[in-house]
Amino acid sequence: MEKLKPCPFCGGKAVFHIKSNRSTHYSAGFSFEVECEDCGMKLPESYEMDLSLTENGEINVLNDKRPEAIKRWNHRNSVN
Repeated sequence: MEKLKPCPFCGGKAVFHIKSNRSTHYSAGFSFEVECEDCGMKLPESYEMDLSLTENGEINVLNDKRPEAIKRWNHRNSVN
């Protein structure tokens, strides 16, 4: 998977910031944003990831929007 590039405004470290989490008897999920740790700049959208556990104990990814969030963050333009 591609990695998040530094912030286009300040060069700071970009991170996945979890906004909320949820769980059922069958799965767990997270809502997250991509934002700069230093200046706080973030994408306007929230993204989601949902996981479950298989009968063999392996993690089953049901919904993974991390690649979409990474692509969006890495291909944005600075205001320069």
